[in-house]
Amino acid sequence: MNKIGIRIGTVILTFLLSYPLMSMAQPHCVRKLTKETQSWLQRLYQAAKEHKPYYSQFDQYPARNQRTLQSTYARKTGVDLFIYGLDFYYASGTWFTSSYKEKCRNNLVAIVKEAWHKHKAIPCFSWHLENPYVQTGFNNYMGCRYRYGQDGYPEPHRYVVKEILEEKGDSCGFGSYGKQNNPKGYKNPAEWFDARCREVAGIIRELKDEDGRPIPIIFRLWHECEDSWQWWGKSYVSPEDYIRFFQLTVDKIEKYTRTHNVLYAYSPDRHWKDEQNFMLRYPGDEYVELIGFDDYSIGSDSVALQATIIRAKTVSKLAEQHQKVAALFETANSKKATSDRFFRDFLQPIIEAVGVEFGLVQLWSTGKLNTPEEITDRTRFLKSGIVKIIDK
Repeated sequence: MNKIGIRIGTVILTFLLSYPLMSMAQPHCVRKLTKETQSWLQRLYQAAKEHKPYYSQFDQYPARNQRTLQSTYARKTGVDLFIYGLDFYYASGTWFTSSYKEKCRNNLVAIVKEAWHKHKAIPCFSWHLENPYVQTGFNNYMGCRYRYGQDGYPEPHRYVVKEILEEKGDSCGFGSYGKQNNPKGYKNPAEWFDARCREVAGIIRELKDEDGRPIPIIFRLWHECEDSWQWWGKSYVSPEDYIRFFQLTVDKIEKYTRTHNVLYAYSPDRHWKDEQNFMLRYPGDEYVELIGFDDYSIGSDSVALQATIIRAKTVSKLAEQHQKVAALFETANSKKATSDRFFRDFLQPIIEAVGVEFGLVQLWSTGKLNTPEEITDRTRFLKSGIVKIIDK
Protein backbone atom coordinates (compact mmCIF):
# COMPACT_ATOMS: atom_id res chain seq x y z
CA MET A 1 0.00 0.00 0.00
CA ASN A 2 1.42 3.42 -0.97
CA LYS A 3 1.63 6.41 1.37
CA ILE A 4 -1.62 7.93 0.08
CA GLY A 5 -3.45 4.69 0.76
CA ILE A 6 -2.01 4.50 4.26
CA ARG A 7 -3.09 8.07 4.98
CA ILE A 8 -6.62 7.46 3.69
CA GLY A 9 -6.86 4.29 5.76
CA THR A 10 -5.68 6.14 8.85
CA VAL A 11 -8.26 8.89 8.34
CA ILE A 12 -11.04 6.34 7.90
CA LEU A 13 -9.95 4.38 11.00
CA THR A 14 -9.75 7.55 13.08
CA PHE A 15 -13.26 8.55 11.97
CA LEU A 16 -14.69 5.13 12.78
CA LEU A 17 -13.10 5.11 16.23
CA SER A 18 -14.32 8.62 17.02
CA TYR A 19 -17.80 8.24 15.53
CA PRO A 20 -19.47 7.05 18.77
CA LEU A 21 -18.22 10.17 20.54
CA MET A 22 -19.15 12.43 17.64
CA SER A 23 -22.63 10.99 17.38
CA MET A 24 -23.30 10.96 21.13
CA ALA A 25 -25.81 13.65 22.07
CA GLN A 26 -24.35 16.56 23.99
CA PRO A 27 -26.01 18.74 26.64
CA HIS A 28 -27.80 21.66 25.05
CA CYS A 29 -27.39 25.28 26.09
CA VAL A 30 -27.91 28.23 23.75
CA ARG A 31 -26.58 30.79 26.21
CA LYS A 32 -22.92 31.67 26.44
CA LEU A 33 -21.21 29.79 29.29
CA THR A 34 -17.78 30.10 30.82
CA LYS A 35 -15.37 27.26 30.13
CA GLU A 36 -15.71 25.99 33.71
CA THR A 37 -19.53 26.13 33.61
CA GLN A 38 -19.66 24.32 30.27
CA SER A 39 -17.31 21.69 31.70
CA TRP A 40 -19.61 21.16 34.69
CA LEU A 41 -22.63 20.82 32.43
CA GLN A 42 -20.77 18.16 30.47
CA ARG A 43 -19.75 16.36 33.67
CA LEU A 44 -23.35 16.24 34.86
CA TYR A 45 -24.51 14.97 31.49
CA GLN A 46 -21.80 12.32 31.42
CA ALA A 47 -22.67 11.23 34.97
CA ALA A 48 -26.22 10.56 33.79
CA LYS A 49 -24.93 8.45 30.90
CA GLU A 50 -22.75 6.51 33.32
CA HIS A 51 -25.75 5.91 35.62
CA LYS A 52 -23.65 7.37 38.42
CA PRO A 53 -25.09 10.75 39.51
CA TYR A 54 -23.41 13.40 41.59
CA TYR A 55 -24.71 13.41 45.15
CA SER A 56 -25.68 16.71 46.78
CA GLN A 57 -26.85 17.59 50.27
CA PHE A 58 -28.81 20.74 51.08
CA ASP A 59 -27.30 22.57 54.06
CA GLN A 60 -24.12 20.53 53.80
CA TYR A 61 -22.64 23.84 54.91
CA PRO A 62 -25.36 25.73 56.88
CA ALA A 63 -24.77 29.24 55.56
CA ARG A 64 -27.23 30.86 57.96
CA ASN A 65 -24.88 30.05 60.82
CA GLN A 66 -21.36 29.76 59.42
CA ARG A 67 -19.01 30.74 56.61
CA THR A 68 -16.69 27.72 56.61
CA LEU A 69 -16.81 24.17 55.24
CA GLN A 70 -17.43 22.62 58.63
CA SER A 71 -20.10 19.97 58.12
CA THR A 72 -21.91 17.54 60.37
CA TYR A 73 -22.65 15.42 57.31
CA ALA A 74 -18.99 15.20 56.36
CA ARG A 75 -17.93 14.46 59.93
CA LYS A 76 -20.40 11.61 60.33
CA THR A 77 -19.89 10.00 56.91
CA GLY A 78 -16.28 10.85 56.05
CA VAL A 79 -17.46 12.21 52.71
CA ASP A 80 -17.17 15.63 51.06
CA LEU A 81 -19.21 16.63 48.04
CA PHE A 82 -18.64 18.04 44.56
CA ILE A 83 -22.14 19.60 44.67
CA TYR A 84 -23.88 20.99 47.75
CA GLY A 85 -27.19 22.78 48.33
CA LEU A 86 -27.68 26.44 49.32
CA ASP A 87 -30.51 28.98 49.15
CA PHE A 88 -30.60 32.65 48.15
CA TYR A 89 -33.70 33.09 50.29
CA TYR A 90 -32.03 34.10 53.54
CA ALA A 91 -29.63 36.49 51.77
CA SER A 92 -32.24 38.36 49.73
CA GLY A 93 -35.72 39.85 49.93
CA THR A 94 -37.37 42.27 52.34
CA TRP A 95 -38.66 39.77 54.90
CA PHE A 96 -35.46 39.56 56.96
CA THR A 97 -33.44 42.42 58.44
CA SER A 98 -30.63 43.98 56.43
CA SER A 99 -28.04 42.87 58.98
CA TYR A 100 -29.22 39.26 58.88
CA LYS A 101 -29.23 39.23 55.07
CA GLU A 102 -25.74 40.75 54.96
CA LYS A 103 -24.41 38.12 57.33
CA CYS A 104 -25.95 35.31 55.29
CA ARG A 105 -24.72 36.86 52.04
CA ASN A 106 -21.15 37.01 53.33
CA ASN A 107 -21.43 33.42 54.53
CA LEU A 108 -22.72 32.21 51.15
CA VAL A 109 -19.94 33.92 49.24
CA ALA A 110 -17.25 32.62 51.60
CA ILE A 111 -18.54 29.04 51.42
CA VAL A 112 -18.79 29.00 47.63
CA LYS A 113 -15.30 30.42 47.23
CA GLU A 114 -13.72 27.99 49.70
CA ALA A 115 -15.54 24.95 48.28
CA TRP A 116 -14.34 25.85 44.79
CA HIS A 117 -10.79 26.52 45.97
CA LYS A 118 -10.58 23.31 47.97
CA HIS A 119 -12.63 20.84 45.92
CA LYS A 120 -13.66 22.60 42.67
CA ALA A 121 -17.15 21.97 44.10
CA ILE A 122 -20.23 23.93 43.02
CA PRO A 123 -23.47 24.96 44.76
CA CYS A 124 -27.01 24.05 43.75
CA PHE A 125 -29.06 27.10 44.74
CA SER A 126 -32.78 27.20 45.45
CA TRP A 127 -34.75 30.41 46.08
CA HIS A 128 -37.62 30.30 48.59
CA LEU A 129 -38.37 33.98 47.99
CA GLU A 130 -41.11 35.50 50.14
CA ASN A 131 -44.36 36.83 48.78
CA PRO A 132 -43.98 40.61 48.29
CA TYR A 133 -47.27 41.13 50.18
CA VAL A 134 -46.24 39.08 53.24
CA GLN A 135 -47.33 40.89 56.38
CA THR A 136 -45.42 41.60 59.55
CA GLY A 137 -46.61 39.07 62.10
CA PHE A 138 -46.93 36.16 59.67
CA ASN A 139 -45.83 33.31 61.90
CA ASN A 140 -43.52 31.45 59.53
CA TYR A 141 -39.94 32.34 58.72
CA MET A 142 -40.59 31.07 55.18
CA GLY A 143 -42.40 34.04 53.71
CA CYS A 144 -42.93 32.09 50.48
CA ARG A 145 -45.72 30.25 52.29
CA TYR A 146 -47.74 33.45 52.55
CA ARG A 147 -50.39 33.04 49.85
CA TYR A 148 -54.06 33.44 49.04
CA GLY A 149 -56.17 31.68 51.65
CA GLN A 150 -53.95 32.57 54.62
CA ASP A 151 -55.57 34.62 57.37
CA GLY A 152 -55.33 38.29 56.51
CA TYR A 153 -54.10 37.76 52.96
CA PRO A 154 -55.20 40.63 50.66
CA GLU A 155 -57.73 38.87 48.42
CA PRO A 156 -57.22 41.11 45.35
CA HIS A 157 -53.58 40.01 45.19
CA ARG A 158 -54.09 36.28 44.78
CA TYR A 159 -52.25 36.28 41.42
CA VAL A 160 -48.99 37.96 42.38
CA VAL A 161 -47.05 36.52 39.45
CA LYS A 162 -49.48 38.12 37.00
CA GLU A 163 -49.03 41.44 38.80
CA ILE A 164 -45.27 41.13 38.35
CA LEU A 165 -45.63 40.28 34.67
CA GLU A 166 -48.11 43.10 33.98
CA GLU A 167 -46.54 45.64 36.35
CA LYS A 168 -49.76 46.01 38.28
CA GLY A 169 -50.74 45.70 41.93
CA ASP A 170 -50.25 47.83 45.01
CA SER A 171 -47.32 48.97 47.11
CA CYS A 172 -45.56 46.08 48.84
CA GLY A 173 -42.39 44.94 50.56
CA PHE A 174 -43.37 46.38 53.95
CA GLY A 175 -43.72 43.07 55.79
CA SER A 176 -40.96 42.04 58.18
CA TYR A 177 -40.21 38.87 60.13
CA GLY A 178 -39.45 41.22 63.00
CA LYS A 179 -42.02 43.19 64.95
CA GLN A 180 -42.14 46.37 62.86
CA ASN A 181 -42.88 47.08 59.20
CA ASN A 182 -40.08 48.05 56.86
CA PRO A 183 -40.01 51.86 56.63
CA LYS A 184 -39.78 51.84 52.85
CA GLY A 185 -41.70 49.70 50.36
CA TYR A 186 -42.03 49.41 46.59
CA LYS A 187 -44.53 50.83 44.12
CA ASN A 188 -45.72 47.38 43.02
CA PRO A 189 -44.59 43.73 42.93
CA ALA A 190 -42.81 44.21 39.58
CA GLU A 191 -40.56 46.91 41.04
CA TRP A 192 -40.01 44.77 44.14
CA PHE A 193 -39.16 41.68 42.08
CA ASP A 194 -36.72 43.53 39.86
CA ALA A 195 -34.88 44.64 43.01
CA ARG A 196 -34.76 41.04 44.22
CA CYS A 197 -33.24 39.84 40.93
CA ARG A 198 -30.64 42.61 41.12
CA GLU A 199 -29.92 41.53 44.69
CA VAL A 200 -29.33 37.89 43.77
CA ALA A 201 -27.37 38.88 40.68
CA GLY A 202 -25.12 40.92 42.93
CA ILE A 203 -24.38 37.82 45.01
CA ILE A 204 -23.67 35.76 41.90
CA ARG A 205 -21.22 38.40 40.64
CA GLU A 206 -19.24 37.97 43.88
CA LEU A 207 -18.80 34.22 43.31
CA LYS A 208 -15.35 34.30 41.73
CA ASP A 209 -12.11 32.41 42.20
CA GLU A 210 -8.73 33.90 43.13
CA ASP A 211 -8.14 34.92 39.52
CA GLY A 212 -11.50 36.65 39.17
CA ARG A 213 -13.14 33.89 37.14
CA PRO A 214 -16.84 33.20 37.86
CA ILE A 215 -17.55 29.99 39.80
CA PRO A 216 -20.21 27.77 38.17
CA ILE A 217 -23.54 27.39 39.97
CA ILE A 218 -26.83 25.56 39.49
CA PHE A 219 -29.92 27.71 40.06
CA ARG A 220 -33.19 25.82 40.61
CA LEU A 221 -36.01 28.28 40.01
CA TRP A 222 -39.60 28.24 41.32
CA HIS A 223 -39.65 24.58 42.30
CA GLU A 224 -42.67 22.39 43.09
CA CYS A 225 -44.75 24.58 40.81
CA GLU A 226 -47.63 22.13 40.49
CA ASP A 227 -48.20 22.33 44.25
CA SER A 228 -49.94 25.27 45.95
CA TRP A 229 -47.99 25.76 49.17
CA GLN A 230 -46.05 28.74 47.77
CA TRP A 231 -47.16 31.86 45.93
CA TRP A 232 -45.94 30.65 42.50
CA GLY A 233 -47.95 27.42 42.83
CA LYS A 234 -50.69 26.22 40.50
CA SER A 235 -53.58 27.81 42.44
CA TYR A 236 -52.09 31.27 42.00
CA VAL A 237 -50.56 31.28 38.52
CA SER A 238 -51.57 29.77 35.17
CA PRO A 239 -49.09 27.50 33.37
CA GLU A 240 -48.63 30.18 30.72
CA ASP A 241 -47.84 32.88 33.28
CA TYR A 242 -45.54 30.53 35.19
CA ILE A 243 -43.53 29.99 32.00
CA ARG A 244 -43.31 33.75 31.41
CA PHE A 245 -42.28 34.26 35.04
CA PHE A 246 -39.52 31.66 34.81
CA GLN A 247 -38.27 33.21 31.58
CA LEU A 248 -38.42 36.71 33.04
CA THR A 249 -36.33 35.59 36.02
CA VAL A 250 -33.64 34.01 33.83
CA ASP A 251 -33.56 37.06 31.57
CA LYS A 252 -33.13 39.41 34.52
CA ILE A 253 -30.46 37.31 36.22
CA GLU A 254 -28.53 37.04 32.95
CA LYS A 255 -28.91 40.77 32.30
CA TYR A 256 -27.76 41.80 35.76
CA THR A 257 -24.89 39.31 36.12
CA ARG A 258 -23.21 39.04 32.69
CA THR A 259 -21.06 36.31 34.25
CA HIS A 260 -22.25 33.31 32.17
CA ASN A 261 -21.80 30.88 35.06
CA VAL A 262 -25.38 29.80 35.81
CA LEU A 263 -27.03 26.49 34.89
CA TYR A 264 -30.81 26.76 35.38
CA ALA A 265 -33.05 23.95 36.58
CA TYR A 266 -36.78 23.18 36.25
CA SER A 267 -38.14 21.11 39.13
CA PRO A 268 -41.82 20.29 39.75
CA ASP A 269 -42.83 18.11 42.69
CA ARG A 270 -44.03 14.53 42.13
CA HIS A 271 -47.70 15.42 41.52
CA TRP A 272 -47.81 14.98 37.75
CA LYS A 273 -49.14 12.01 35.83
CA ASP A 274 -47.30 11.84 32.53
CA GLU A 275 -44.87 13.57 30.18
CA GLN A 276 -47.39 16.16 29.06
CA ASN A 277 -48.30 17.06 32.63
CA PHE A 278 -44.64 17.30 33.65
CA MET A 279 -43.87 19.62 30.74
CA LEU A 280 -46.97 21.78 31.24
CA ARG A 281 -44.95 24.58 32.85
CA TYR A 282 -41.63 23.89 31.14
CA PRO A 283 -40.06 27.27 30.22
CA GLY A 284 -38.28 26.04 27.10
CA ASP A 285 -34.95 24.50 26.14
CA GLU A 286 -33.22 27.86 25.91
CA TYR A 287 -33.98 28.59 29.58
CA VAL A 288 -33.08 25.29 31.23
CA GLU A 289 -30.09 22.92 31.48
CA LEU A 290 -31.39 20.52 34.15
CA ILE A 291 -34.86 19.05 34.57
CA GLY A 292 -35.98 17.03 37.54
CA PHE A 293 -38.48 16.65 40.34
CA ASP A 294 -38.83 16.52 44.13
CA ASP A 295 -40.17 13.39 45.78
CA TYR A 296 -40.73 12.83 49.49
CA SER A 297 -42.80 9.71 48.97
CA ILE A 298 -39.54 7.76 48.68
CA GLY A 299 -39.20 5.55 51.73
CA SER A 300 -42.94 5.05 52.21
CA ASP A 301 -43.43 1.57 50.76
CA SER A 302 -42.85 -0.58 47.68
CA VAL A 303 -45.86 0.88 45.83
CA ALA A 304 -44.54 4.43 46.20
CA LEU A 305 -41.09 3.19 45.20
CA GLN A 306 -42.35 1.79 41.90
CA ALA A 307 -44.27 5.01 41.21
CA THR A 308 -41.08 7.02 41.76
CA ILE A 309 -39.12 4.76 39.40
CA ILE A 310 -41.73 5.40 36.71
CA ARG A 311 -41.37 9.16 37.29
CA ALA A 312 -37.59 8.89 37.18
CA LYS A 313 -37.74 7.01 33.87
CA THR A 314 -40.11 9.61 32.42
CA VAL A 315 -37.87 12.52 33.38
CA SER A 316 -34.77 10.67 32.15
CA LYS A 317 -36.45 10.11 28.79
CA LEU A 318 -37.48 13.76 28.52
CA ALA A 319 -33.99 14.90 29.47
CA GLU A 320 -32.54 12.77 26.68
CA GLN A 321 -35.02 14.14 24.17
CA HIS A 322 -34.25 17.73 25.10
CA GLN A 323 -30.50 17.20 25.68
CA LYS A 324 -30.78 18.15 29.34
CA VAL A 325 -29.54 16.65 32.60
CA ALA A 326 -32.09 14.68 34.63
CA ALA A 327 -32.10 15.13 38.40
CA LEU A 328 -33.84 14.26 41.64
CA PHE A 329 -33.68 17.61 43.43
CA GLU A 330 -35.28 16.88 46.80
CA THR A 331 -35.87 13.80 48.88
CA ALA A 332 -34.94 12.65 52.39
CA ASN A 333 -34.94 9.66 54.71
CA SER A 334 -37.63 11.36 56.77
CA LYS A 335 -39.96 8.37 57.24
CA LYS A 336 -39.36 6.99 60.73
CA ALA A 337 -40.07 3.36 59.81
CA THR A 338 -37.49 3.31 56.98
CA SER A 339 -34.97 6.01 57.92
CA ASP A 340 -32.30 3.39 58.71
CA ARG A 341 -32.57 1.66 55.30
CA PHE A 342 -33.71 4.49 53.05
CA PHE A 343 -30.55 4.57 50.95
CA ARG A 344 -30.15 0.79 50.58
CA ASP A 345 -33.77 -0.20 50.00
CA PHE A 346 -35.22 2.87 48.30
CA LEU A 347 -32.81 5.42 46.81
CA GLN A 348 -30.31 2.92 45.41
CA PRO A 349 -32.93 0.88 43.50
CA ILE A 350 -34.24 4.10 41.92
CA ILE A 351 -30.80 5.19 40.72
CA GLU A 352 -29.95 1.71 39.42
CA ALA A 353 -33.29 1.05 37.68
CA VAL A 354 -33.07 0.42 33.94
CA GLY A 355 -34.03 3.58 32.07
CA VAL A 356 -33.14 5.96 34.90
CA GLU A 357 -30.33 8.37 34.04
CA PHE A 358 -29.82 10.92 36.79
CA GLY A 359 -26.89 13.33 36.64
CA LEU A 360 -27.68 14.69 40.11
CA VAL A 361 -29.43 13.43 43.24
CA GLN A 362 -29.92 15.87 46.12
CA LEU A 363 -30.98 15.09 49.69
CA TRP A 364 -32.73 17.73 51.76
CA SER A 365 -31.90 18.74 55.32
CA THR A 366 -35.17 17.28 56.62
CA GLY A 367 -33.51 13.86 56.51
CA LYS A 368 -32.25 11.91 59.49
CA LEU A 369 -28.60 11.26 60.41
CA ASN A 370 -28.76 10.50 64.11
CA THR A 371 -28.74 6.80 64.93
CA PRO A 372 -25.84 4.44 64.17
CA GLU A 373 -28.10 2.63 61.68
CA GLU A 374 -28.95 5.84 59.81
CA ILE A 375 -25.29 6.83 59.64
CA THR A 376 -24.25 3.36 58.42
CA ASP A 377 -26.97 3.25 55.76
CA ARG A 378 -26.00 6.65 54.37
CA THR A 379 -22.23 6.10 54.60
CA ARG A 380 -22.36 2.70 52.90
CA PHE A 381 -24.41 4.17 50.08
CA LEU A 382 -22.08 7.13 49.60
CA LYS A 383 -18.93 4.99 49.57
CA SER A 384 -20.23 2.12 47.45
CA GLY A 385 -19.57 3.78 44.09
CA ILE A 386 -23.25 4.38 43.31
CA VAL A 387 -22.85 8.17 43.32
CA LYS A 388 -20.01 10.62 42.71
CA ILE A 389 -18.58 12.09 45.91
CA ILE A 390 -15.23 13.10 47.45
CA ASP A 391 -14.12 10.24 49.69
CA LYS A 392 -11.84 11.78 52.29
